[in-house]
Parts: sequence; structure tokens; C-alpha cells
Amino acid sequence: MDSYDGIIIGGGHNGLVLAAYMARSGLRVGVFEEEDEIGGGASTREYLLPGYRSNMHANFFIGLDDFPIVRDLDLPSYGFRWTTPEVQHAALFRDGSAIVLHRNPEKSAASIARFSKKDAKTYRALHQRYAVELAPLLRRFLFHPPLPREEVAARIGGEKGRELLAFSPMSISGAIDAHFEHPRLRTLFKLFAHAITVEDEPGTGMFLPSLFSTQTTLGLPCGGALELPRALEKLIVSLGGAVHRGQPVREVFREGGRAAGVVLENGECVAAGRFVASSLNAPASVRLAGEDAFPDEVNEKMANWDWGFHSLMTLHLALADRPRYSAEGYDADVGESFNIIFGADTDEEVARNAAERRAGKLPSIPMGNGSCNSQHDPSYAPEGGHVAFWWPGAPWSIEGAGPEKWDDIAEEMCARLVDAWRAYAPNLTPENVRAAKLFTPLDITRGNRNMMNGAVRMGAYTVDQLGVNRPHPLLSGMRTPLEGYFLCGSSCQGGGLNGAPGYNAAGVIAADLNLEKWWEPLAAPALSA
Repeated sequence: MDSYDGIIIGGGHNGLVLAAYMARSGLRVGVFEEEDEIGGGASTREYLLPGYRSNMHANFFIGLDDFPIVRDLDLPSYGFRWTTPEVQHAALFRDGSAIVLHRNPEKSAASIARFSKKDAKTYRALHQRYAVELAPLLRRFLFHPPLPREEVAARIGGEKGRELLAFSPMSISGAIDAHFEHPRLRTLFKLFAHAITVEDEPGTGMFLPSLFSTQTTLGLPCGGALELPRALEKLIVSLGGAVHRGQPVREVFREGGRAAGVVLENGECVAAGRFVASSLNAPASVRLAGEDAFPDEVNEKMANWDWGFHSLMTLHLALADRPRYSAEGYDADVGESFNIIFGADTDEEVARNAAERRAGKLPSIPMGNGSCNSQHDPSYAPEGGHVAFWWPGAPWSIEGAGPEKWDDIAEEMCARLVDAWRAYAPNLTPENVRAAKLFTPLDITRGNRNMMNGAVRMGAYTVDQLGVNRPHPLLSGMRTPLEGYFLCGSSCQGGGLNGAPGYNAAGVIAADLNLEKWWEPLAAPALSA
């Protein structure tokens, strides 16, 4: 039987982040990925035509200039590069106007002031508070296992802390409405919430300061999202670890009441001398280890895990020329923006879109965000070409027909979405569009079984699945009731493309195994002023 010091189940970026930290701690690690390619949500394919690279899931990488995994693991030395565009977001409206958000907050405020001087002032204040003054605190919350609500309250004091905690009982829409008065600003920020799949219920208001802390830090990985997991793999292998593709894990086996290794789908057993960690979704992680290792309350929650109603239908385009938007006549910086948001003019339309998708209906007005990545990194497309995508939200299961209906309507929906995009970018004509293809919610799960029901976040962001409740209070600290078995996937605190679950698991495992932390961990969250 082959053996490692540590085994990580799943070769998505979180599992690879954990493996990299453990490998640099001197452990021999083995990563087992069931798909033919590593990366999970950080995937890139030539989906349309040869040479046109499409990121199939993650595209907007948050905080690469500041977040710890890039610095600690020295990923540029292993080939990982990125660009952080100065013009970050452009929200387009049907009348040809736009709101443009820059890395420079004064430029953003000037764009907002064309709609509302009061909202421009509010934006400056929120940016200063949460993207500058409290950004280190919010980062420490992300890169630290979640704390119980009472401990959070005890750690955060002073005027700034009270301001921050005031968001806690609000819904995300309530928090937005409490701060912005103009309908277009409310629409923009509710579309941001739509993009990160936050449920609009009491208790999700904290997403607004979190959003402000990172919303103008979006970076594009050069060459494709897959370059992040590839860089992590190079690091792991250079330190004696191994990354196995096409090797699904069937179960975690135990010896002496602790996790001792894994059984692969082909029946092969692989021993783990010190730990086993799963980066799969929480229900799958529990099933692999055996439900008898967990109390009834954990098993009950896993059996009723809320995948959310949020999924995505991604329209991918291969183009001769980049999309040229009518709104560039209103603000030329629209043409330089990284993240393009369109489809809704009012927050009522955003709410109706969510209600339709929740009911299993195709949205009457498609809305979402996307990018023309080749504008910002030419390596995404051949010379003389561009590649772009748009992410409108979609239901997983279509009312009365189930998810299989997507195969029947994909071509029709593709044409409909091209028409919807053309209403904002008139140059998306048949002469310009070299190829168009729709990646449906059903395609998401076919390509990555970890994303059940097309759930790209591995579980809804509801109050019952946030903080210490994600995935369950007995699991939220990355440990599990089964000794030697840990969690490090997006069903834990973190999510998105930031590596936080893998980073947090690394700190917990290092403490449990008495490993010297070669990295400088972020301080525990605290604020006294």
C-alpha cells in the first residue's frame, strides 16, 4: 500500500493550497482528484475554437495583490501571473448610461455623482471605512476559522466596530437600501450580490462591508484560471508531493478510531500517516468518512444541505473584435472595464429575476456580469481575435422538466442571450461573432460533480450556512469529530477564488500536528477602536 504523511481529497485550488502549505512544512502529501484535470472551479478550456481560452467558472480573482497565499507560497516563482485592471466595473443601463468603478475611489465617486452626489459621498465614506481602514480586519476574518457570534462581538469594539456589527441583522438588500438612495446605485450593488449568490435574508447584510473591502481588487490570471492550480502543483511536486488525476476516492478508512487513509474507486488503499483532508463539498466529505463518525445533527444538516437556487448559464463568444458598448459614448472608460454588468435597470427587476429562478423559470430579463478577458491579457485569444463571456443567473432545474431540459434549449438560449448582449454592444453581429456556445447549469455539474445542482459556491449563502454555521458548528473550525480528518473546501468559510479554506485548514492542521508554521499567520480578528 502506497502512503503519504497527508492525503487531500480533491484537486481544486483549496485542496492544492492546503497541500502546498503542508508540503512546505516538510510533509509528503498526495492529492487525489477524480476529474481528468485539476483545478475545480479554477478551470480553463479551449471551449469555442482553437486558441480561444475560456475560464469555465472562476474569472475574477479577489485580492491577489494582498491575500496571503500568493505571498506565502511565492506563486510567481512557479509561473503564476495576473493583472489587476485599473477600471474594475461598469454597470450598463438600457438608456446608454453607465456607472464605472475604478481602483481610484475618486474616479468612482465622480462617475456615481452623475447620478447622485449624495451616493457619491456615501461611496467615498464606505470605501474609506471598509476598503482602507477596516480591510485588514475583514481580511483576518476571512483567513481565520469562523468565530461564534458572541466572540466576534467581544473582539470588536469602538465606534468602527459598532458600525460594522450594525450590518449583521440586515439583509443584503436592506443594507444596500439603507446606504444608497438612487435606484441605479441600488441596482448595481444588488447585482453585485446576485453575482456572489448571496441570499437576500436577514443576517446577510455583512456582505456589504465585505464587498466594499475587496470590490476593486479583482485580478485576471494571465493565461487562464487554470494557471493557479498548475502553479500550486509545480510547488507541491517540487517538494516531493504528488497530484493524481482521474483518481476518485471511494471512502476514507479508519484505524484506531482515526482517519488513516483512503480507498480509491479502483479498490486501491492509500495510507495517510498524519492526516486526511477533504476539499469536496460538505455532504460528500461526510459520506466519504462514514456517517457513523458524525453526530445525528451533522448528518441531518448534510442530508438537507441547501445548494441554493443560484446557478449560471455562461455565454462564451469567440470574436473578431471586442464588444463595443453603446455606453462608451456616455463614459469612454466603459470600454476599458474588466467586469461588465448589464441586464437590469431597477432593483425591482433584480428581485423579479431571483424570484423567477427560485421558481425554476427562465429569467424574463437575463442579467449578470462578464468580461472580454483578451482585452486585459492578449494570451486568451489568437492574434486578431477576442474571447468574451457573460454569466446570467439561471435555475438548475427548469419548472416541470428538470435539469435535463437544458440540453433541449441550449441552442435557443444561446441565440437569445447573444441578442440580449447585442442590445448593449451593437457590434456583436454575425460577422463579428466567430463562435457562440452556452455552458449550462447541467454542464457545470457534468464537468464537476462537486458542484451539485450547478452550485458553483458549494452551498447557498444563507444565515444557516454562514460563519460558524458553514457547514455546521461542529465542522466550521476545519476539524471534524473524526480524529485526523479535516475539511478545506468551499462549503467552509471562504468561497470564491481566494484560497481561504485551504489556508485556514493549513493553520489548524499545523497546530494539531505540532508543525512549525514557516509562514506568518494573519493575526486573529480584533478591533478596539
